[in-house]
Amino acid sequence: MVVVLLSVVSAARLSGQLGDTDNQTKAKCEKYLKTPLPAEASLITAPKAWPDCDSYRLYSGIGAKVDYSAARHCAWTERLAIQAGMEPEYTVASVFGGSAMLSVLYANGEGVKRSLPLAIRFACEQGWAPAEFEGRVRHLESLQDKPAAPGNEFRFCDDMTSGAMEGFCAAYDKELTDQLRAGGLRTLSTNWPQQQNALNALVQAEQAYSTAHGNGEINASGTLRVAEEIGTEQKLRDEFLAALRWFEKGDLPHGSAKEFVAADARLNELYRKLLASAEAHQSEFGAVQPEGIRTAERAWLKYRDAWVAFAKLRYPSVSAESWLTLLTDNRIRILKDASCEIVPDDPSCGVGEDSQAPRPMP
Repeated sequence: MVVVLLSVVSAARLSGQLGDTDNQTKAKCEKYLKTPLPAEASLITAPKAWPDCDSYRLYSGIGAKVDYSAARHCAWTERLAIQAGMEPEYTVASVFGGSAMLSVLYANGEGVKRSLPLAIRFACEQGWAPAEFEGRVRHLESLQDKPAAPGNEFRFCDDMTSGAMEGFCAAYDKELTDQLRAGGLRTLSTNWPQQQNALNALVQAEQAYSTAHGNGEINASGTLRVAEEIGTEQKLRDEFLAALRWFEKGDLPHGSAKEFVAADARLNELYRKLLASAEAHQSEFGAVQPEGIRTAERAWLKYRDAWVAFAKLRYPSVSAESWLTLLTDNRIRILKDASCEIVPDDPSCGVGEDSQAPRPMP
């Protein structure tokens, strides 16, 4: 996913230089780039390598408490690193760090006195795809008559127009969502001391499966592919937590050995057809590849077994066949969706009660 995003964004970032913007925005930036920097800018030591402080995480409270002052100090260092050409690659940290983070902080007056001229200066320094860049400058100028207040906050992703930037914004949002989801899971499992090891193994298996599914079982064509892969992965992770909450309310599955055998047969038949379809279309740009399906299937089998092992401890009154039937039916739904990724104009795609899960499924 990262390699694909790098190839897309390298061209986009190069096209986002000031000289590629419209004349009006170029003239504005030439003016704003003369805005004096605050005194603290001269106190920042030039880094010898890309800093590992991650201003966007300090700003958003990812892995630590929100700290605007620390985020600003980090952003000054990142800015110098970017100017010195020290970016090892285009990452969430470099796209939203440096001048981009300084633009956000000064636009919102977060941990520093608000200054829209400085915010626009930093937006001009950051650049990006022309249409995105021009819209961001107009957006910041529009805030001059609005107070810095909840609801008026400026975010760099507000003005995205390119598929590359949408991919980065999705990756940023993924970190925030993963943290919230992990907090929700901790709260839910506080009183599960006897099942923690099994739960940890299940969570690891779920993460491996959702990643394999997002990377290998959706169409990867188009500039939004990175965002779509992340969105697909996140959907499964949301369903996983929703399912746990559902089961904790007492809505547990019921299934027999006969029902599992029937579901397993349907799954095997669908899996074979899906592989054959992927083989027939694998030469198409961005097509779902057979190996991607096989990788996801192997990850799902480990996930399924981890679910059964956890459920045996947490929900001992429910038979293994009940969980196996539920999980197999859910995998069938996923593979039907994958089939529609390969042949989207199939008349059965998006039709019928099987096109959506009737309730959150693990």
